[in-house]
Amino acid sequence: MEGEQPPHSASEAKEEEANKQSSETTTTMMEEEKPAEVPADSANNQTTPDTDTALSQSTATAPPPSTTTATTAAGTTTDNNSDRHWDQTNQKVVVRNVLKFLRAKEVTKLTTEWLKGKEHLNIKIIKTKKPPKDNWLKITLEDESMVDPFIQLINTGGVDGKPITNARGGSLFAKRASEDQNNDDNRRKRKDRDGNDVNDNEQHAKKRAAAMKILTTDEVRDAITPLWKLPYEEQLQVKSREMIHKCAMKIIKEIKGKFRLLEQEARRGQRGKCSKIYEWVGERRAIEMEDVVASPRLFEYRNKCEFTCGYRHSKAEKKGEEEVMKLGSKDNGGGDMKSVEDDGAPADAAKEDVAEEGKTIQKTPAAGFLAQGWSGGVYLPHCLQNMPDWSCGLADIFNEFLATSSIPPYDSKVHRGVWRTITLRCSMRTREIMVIVVHAPAGGGVGKRDCGTDDYSTVFESEKQRLVDMLTKDAIPTPSRDFPEGHQKEEEETSGDGLKVTSIFFQEYVGLSNPPPEHPVQHIYGKTCLEERLGKCTFQISPGAFFQTNTQGAEVLYDIVVNRIKEVTTNPQDTLLVDVCCGTGTIGLTCLKEGVVGKLVGVDISEPAIADAVLNATKNGYTDSATTRFVASPAEKVLPDEMKNIPKTCPVVAVVDPARDGLHGIVIRTLRSNERIQRLVYVSCNPTGTLARDAAMLCSPPTKKYPGRPFKPTISQPVDMFPSTKHCEMVMTFDRMSVEEYEQYHGKE
Repeated sequence: MEGEQPPHSASEAKEEEANKQSSETTTTMMEEEKPAEVPADSANNQTTPDTDTALSQSTATAPPPSTTTATTAAGTTTDNNSDRHWDQTNQKVVVRNVLKFLRAKEVTKLTTEWLKGKEHLNIKIIKTKKPPKDNWLKITLEDESMVDPFIQLINTGGVDGKPITNARGGSLFAKRASEDQNNDDNRRKRKDRDGNDVNDNEQHAKKRAAAMKILTTDEVRDAITPLWKLPYEEQLQVKSREMIHKCAMKIIKEIKGKFRLLEQEARRGQRGKCSKIYEWVGERRAIEMEDVVASPRLFEYRNKCEFTCGYRHSKAEKKGEEEVMKLGSKDNGGGDMKSVEDDGAPADAAKEDVAEEGKTIQKTPAAGFLAQGWSGGVYLPHCLQNMPDWSCGLADIFNEFLATSSIPPYDSKVHRGVWRTITLRCSMRTREIMVIVVHAPAGGGVGKRDCGTDDYSTVFESEKQRLVDMLTKDAIPTPSRDFPEGHQKEEEETSGDGLKVTSIFFQEYVGLSNPPPEHPVQHIYGKTCLEERLGKCTFQISPGAFFQTNTQGAEVLYDIVVNRIKEVTTNPQDTLLVDVCCGTGTIGLTCLKEGVVGKLVGVDISEPAIADAVLNATKNGYTDSATTRFVASPAEKVLPDEMKNIPKTCPVVAVVDPARDGLHGIVIRTLRSNERIQRLVYVSCNPTGTLARDAAMLCSPPTKKYPGRPFKPTISQPVDMFPSTKHCEMVMTFDRMSVEEYEQYHGKE
């Protein structure tokens, strides 16, 4: 599947590590911090910072803090405390002499005991932070007026007016966090690279200064398409070395590790005698890696593009009261400027951040890529060689709309604003374009303010209609591109002139990350799906369904899969193909159309994709349920039963095309234990990650968890689906170990 989605496993690992360092509970009001950056080669992956769990603990309901407003000269109302809305320093208290190594539940229990019977104080705790190795606890209260009563409670609320004590009888001591931070003896110090002490504020200032850098077009290309400077032959060589060292060699290392583990268990008496390592595993080139197959198109090959709505940064110089904007190709394009506040709401006064002496950063609502993460702003796609003209033309329309919209883009740091992401799909062969606009609720996101300034319900419908009108009024304009020197346009299959948007969807999403594929969409305009021709088949693609982003590259990929299956199907009409993670049915239906199998069972977790697969089967002439059947369910839940229902006389071959997370353990166990499957074709978009893990489980000695004769990789074929990036698809073919070879190592069963 598509290789540019950011790996969730890395972010989960970071979250787990963070949880080990501190036990922290928060409300949905989150601290402002820099979120994880998106992978550089991603078309556009929208990621958001992880949130802590909410804490609802109070002795009584306290009134909400008051909001002070003022009227500007232009007659608009603004929040005087907007810059401090998320600064809760004055609401924080540090309690010292708390026991170390308290878990989050223990901290909650502790603070509940402190406030028990003190309902009359109207104290409400909204967040706690307890580093495991320190003896202090930082508490954030709902309002500053609660701080002094809480401090007095801790310092005098014990027996006979003495401080409250900890479980060991030690006295607690509380003071304002601002006072505690100013105490050099108590302040937690850190070291910079030179070994000097620096505090958190200094570190934050350095990060903020680094985020203020505006990338040149070459730096944007380096971030999004890191191999763009290399000739294409060298790109293929880089990817070939990557597949050898980080895929093939990694698989062998994983398999050897399985043998060592089984040997250790045998020595401890936890299992029977372990077999000797398989001969093929010890060979010099145990997994033969073929040369990377080149992509038919090197430039402008993407049929799907995803843009994030945010703010494009540009530099300005002040000359008296007049500002001269420095906008050009080196500052990532020009455009009309619209000043904004930090919280994402439009403002009449210009918003500036200091970039360097005598210069400021201006922010313009725009849609593009997060080449530096959220804090670095968005960058236009016009300089990237893998972006087609139609996507840049649509980006121009969106940027014109955002610059004049009364509704701001979504700000992931404070969770305010509305416009989130824009997904574009196009088929040059059918000349259809689908647009999906993801937005937060018009009434405000999870970070909306109580004063109602984040509620855009009254203008949302009119703005939505204005956007639809702009997208459908005329053909997509030809954009002005900023290609690197020496770039040569490739000949298109069909001309891009006169392309028009054929379908528009809106999708409301209140979550902090990206909506799942099955999240509902609202059809606004045109057709309800996009149609694409791939090889001999025609496919329908719904908004949430997966489809390869390089159409011509997908044809090359599927041809390889067809050939691998053809090699082992002596009686194609009677052979059943089990297509795991089948999506819209593209691989399975292609195999049927090519005549290498006669029956197909497809399984996928996405209901929209399966609905498309059923329609695609009919569209391509397969209406008999005895020939094609698709199941919408997680593969691990239904695959064991599906395999049991296959007649024992029916030859079976399997194809798996999982997402970046790879295969579920139950799926691997099912494939291993069903020895009628003599060949397994694994299509991986994450060959250096989950493919290595899954291959090791498929090829290792049998265990109680993973029984059956193991597979071994026989042909490994990388396919370049993403020129100029580091990503590569892999078609790895696994054949079942023969009975004779198996008995050589494990004896007769």
